[in-house]
Amino acid sequence: MRRQDREIKDIETIRRILEALPIGHLAMNDNGKPYGITMNYFAETQDGVTTLYFHGAKAGRKTEILATNPSVYFFAERDDGPREKSRPDGSRSMTELYLSVAGEGNMELVDEPAEKKRILLALSNKYADKPFETFPDAVLGMTAVWKLVLKNITGKSNPPLQAQPEVS
Repeated sequence: MRRQDREIKDIETIRRILEALPIGHLAMNDNGKPYGITMNYFAETQDGVTTLYFHGAKAGRKTEILATNPSVYFFAERDDGPREKSRPDGSRSMTELYLSVAGEGNMELVDEPAEKKRILLALSNKYADKPFETFPDAVLGMTAVWKLVLKNITGKSNPPLQAQPEVS
C-alpha cells in the first residue's frame, strides 16, 4: 500500500467496518473482460475467518461468470466526500475522505437449505426495520446464495484512523 499512513492495520477494526457498511462491489473476470456489480451482503467472522454472503438470481450473467470463474475481488467503502485543504505555503488542494475495505477469494454456492435460510435471514435482517423470522420455501428455491471466504483483507481511510471508527 503506497499510503501506509492511511492503512488500517487492525483486523478487528476492518471486520467491524465490513460488517457495518451496507453495500459493496464485486469484481469478476468474464472470459478476460472485467465485470463488476454492486451488491448488498452479510459479513460474518468465525474463528478469525471473515466470510461474506450474497444472494441473487439463479440465472444471469453473474451466475454464469461465477460458474466458470469463481475468483473474485470485493470492496466496500463509505464516501465522506471531497474536502479542500489549505497548505502551509498558502496554496489549496483537494482530498477525498473515505473509509474502505477490500479482499479476494473464491465464491461458492451454498446449497444446503438450512444454511441458505440462515444466511438469507441474516442478510435480510441486516437491512430490515422489522426482523424476518422465516422465508417461504418458494423464495429459498428460487434464490441463489453464495459465500466468499475473504483472503488478503485490507483497509484504508482518509483521514487516517486514530481511534475506532463509527461506521453508519
